[in-house]
Parts: sequence; C-alpha cells; structure tokens
Amino acid sequence: MTEPVSAFYSICPLLVASNLAVELGWLDEEFERAGATARYLRSLPGNGGWLSHFDHSQAGLIRDGGATPALWARAEHRDTVLLATTATQRAGQILVRADGRIRQVADLFGKRIGVPVSRNVQRIDVLKVVAEQGITSALALADLQPGQVRLVPIEDEGDPHDLLPARRPAALWAQLRGLHSGPGAELQALAEGRVDALHVSYGHVPKLLASGQFSVIEDLERYPDWTLKNQNGPYVTTVDRAFAEAHPEVVVAFLRAAIRAGRWIAEFPEAAASLLTRVTFLPGAAFIAESLRGRDLVPNLAPRNLAALQLKQDFLLRHGYLQQAFDVQAWAQPDYLAQAHAGL
Repeated sequence: MTEPVSAFYSICPLLVASNLAVELGWLDEEFERAGATARYLRSLPGNGGWLSHFDHSQAGLIRDGGATPALWARAEHRDTVLLATTATQRAGQILVRADGRIRQVADLFGKRIGVPVSRNVQRIDVLKVVAEQGITSALALADLQPGQVRLVPIEDEGDPHDLLPARRPAALWAQLRGLHSGPGAELQALAEGRVDALHVSYGHVPKLLASGQFSVIEDLERYPDWTLKNQNGPYVTTVDRAFAEAHPEVVVAFLRAAIRAGRWIAEFPEAAASLLTRVTFLPGAAFIAESLRGRDLVPNLAPRNLAALQLKQDFLLRHGYLQQAFDVQAWAQPDYLAQAHAGL
C-alpha cells in the first residue's frame, strides 16, 4: 500500500465555498477519494503556519482567500498557480464622527485619514493595502487626490503569536474573534479626534452605526462601477506549481469539494449563512445571508475576475507593495477547474 499524499490547506475567514467544504466534511471526503490527506496549515505547532499563509512558502499548500497576499506571494516569493476565483467581496465605506462637520468626501480636503499599519514587516500589510485602495477610490469620486489629504499611519497589533494549534479553521478563528470584531486602534483614533475619517470594511459598519458615534459619508458598494469594489478581491485559490504538477489529483479534489459547497450554498443560503458564522468575522447569520444574495460562491476563472486581479496588481505596483509584475492571465491554469467539474 502506498502512503496517502499529504497536502496543507489554508483558508481566509471570508465568504468562500472551501470554508463550508471543510465544515461539511467534503474536503476530507474528496481528499480521501484522491488518496490524499488534508492538513490545516495552522495545525502546525508553535504558530508555524502563519507566515506561509501569506508568502506561500509551505510546500504542498493550497490557499484560498484574499488576493493581496496571493499576488505578493506570486510576485516576490513563490511560483504558484491560480486555480480559481470567487467574487463575493463587498466594497468598504468612509467613516467619520457623527458629531463632526464632515458630511461628504469633498470635506476631507486637508483633513486626516487614519490608515492601519501593521507592526509585522515580514508579510505584506493587507489592512493597509485595503484601506489605501478604498481611500484612493473614494477620493477620486470627489475629485480629490491622495496628496490633498493627510494619511495618518496608526499602528495596529500585528499578528498574534500566542495562538494554539487548530485542526480546523473554525477553531483558529474562535481564538481571534474578539480581536477582529471591529476596526482596531484606528477606530479609537477617530473617536478621540486624532483623525477625521477612516476606511472601514463593510462587515464592521452596522455595529459602528448602531453606536450613534459614527456616520458613513461614502459607500463604495452603491456604485455600478465594479472596479471600485476591488480592495481585497476577488478571492483566489492558489497552489504551488511544483505540487500541482506532481499531484494534480489532489488539487482537483480540493476544487471538487469547493464546487460542491458552492452549489450547496446556492441551494440552502440560510443554512450556509449559519455555518459561515463559524469561519468568518461577519456580524451574524442574517448579515451573512444578505451578503450572499446575488453572489455565486462556485469557484470560477471568470474574465472579469482576472481583470480585477490585474487592476489589483497594478495598484500594488504603483504604491510600492510589489517590486515586479507577472502575467496574471498566464498565472491562471483552467485545466484543474475543468477536471473538477468533469469529475462531479
């Protein structure tokens, strides 16, 4: 008997079908069918998997999640293959204090906008990228340039290093749910008047508005222009090329599980929303169900998603987050996804 192939997987706490494939047991099922075993990256002792989630340095890793680290890893660190994309991201909002005088983005001329900056310099600063891109888009809509406002760096806590190993994503996120339940130090800076505005992710907004302390002056989600909703999406599924070429059946197994889960989500959105509370930091099943409306979680390589990744790479290059470019179209390898669909 041959030993089963062992592969690692890592999934961001986002609205991607692979998260439910794990929760429903379908990832293990499909891996077993392919003669493989799936090991969660963050089960490694001593918090050993956290950096690999960003730079893709762990051999045999399949990663599903935000586009920013995946683009950075491909450009700077690892020869990866793009397997699939998922466009479920929502655009952010510009938040101000409710008791202030700022009522539109144009009022931010010369004002201070807080930007989170991670203490951890070993990986790309995802929150800073998301904030800067959202702020740049909002300013452009008001005919303002970034140089016409003051971007104020606000140090965040970085990555916790005292997390316990977790066998599944839900167990890891349970340790971090309090930390990620809202914006960090930058929200305190806004509340205290040290900055005049912030870019905030859509999941944090309902709780902040309910407090009565804050108001939204711009919602990038309301525009028909899809390029304004590109701060951290589309989400991407990637694998290191050497592993994919050596074990294509394992890669296809991961995609099969995600496709099954994506179809199940479309059929049972309310049940899916309930389960997704375990593997995201979004505020409750009702909010997730609303967020899923009109979104397709079946992994794909749609042309617009690839165009969005090219725009994201362009932004990262212009702002110095990447030092070199690569061909996004060539990064995508559709054969694995086609085989996964054919095998179902």
